[in-house]
Amino acid sequence: MNVVFDLDGTLIFHGQPMQDAVSDALLKIEQQGATVLFATARPLRDTLPVIEKQFWDHQIIGCNGAMISKNKQVTDALHFVKDEIVEVLDWLDKENIAYLFDGLEEYAISTTSHHFHLDVKKLGREPVCNQSARHQPIVKLLVLEEHRHEEVKAFLSTVLSDYDVYHHNGYHSFDVVPKNSNKLNALLRIGLDMNNTICMGNDQNDIAMLEAAKKAYVVGDLITLNRDFTQLNQDTLLTHLDEIAKLVNLPT
Repeated sequence: MNVVFDLDGTLIFHGQPMQDAVSDALLKIEQQGATVLFATARPLRDTLPVIEKQFWDHQIIGCNGAMISKNKQVTDALHFVKDEIVEVLDWLDKENIAYLFDGLEEYAISTTSHHFHLDVKKLGREPVCNQSARHQPIVKLLVLEEHRHEEVKAFLSTVLSDYDVYHHNGYHSFDVVPKNSNKLNALLRIGLDMNNTICMGNDQNDIAMLEAAKKAYVVGDLITLNRDFTQLNQDTLLTHLDEIAKLVNLPT
């Protein structure tokens, strides 16, 4: 049995590292014979600091499915067409819209400042030169001004040939990623059998994998599914992780 967990709003909250009790519960699930994976909007760089080191070698789906990693190394990634994404960045700069973009390992930030830039720096790595980073593959663009999403998306439609947008409930930002970058597609790319997979998530970018899973757990009330699912909250998370540990040990 596979068990796939989103991170922010699911296993970790308010950007804080995973609590020891949650880590212990995940280890218990693994001890029952399950394979634990993570699927997050974070790139690998920002994922490792918030999970325990014993999980660093695990398969991690990052950037909403645009990035796949294992053993602390990116093994596969989708990226934008260089000339197209550079034109978008130039326009965002001209319009003074704050953003952050991710390459395979490094990241860069806009000259227009935003408090989220400081949050990312606190994870331990400084941004690289924006202009230099544009010459490397760009995997994800995070636009940090949700209130301007209509004009941004209108411009994106004139420049980018293929892309997807994911809004983050409660974070006032949205991700722009290469077309078909979603967590479900990434799980399928690594060969995961969704009929033998339990998924837990909380946001719009989790819906596709939750709909396809053998059993789905939804944390909070930001989303609903077109299927049966178990709803929980931060206070009942450990109880349901214990339930999953029992489930994965049952005969299929």
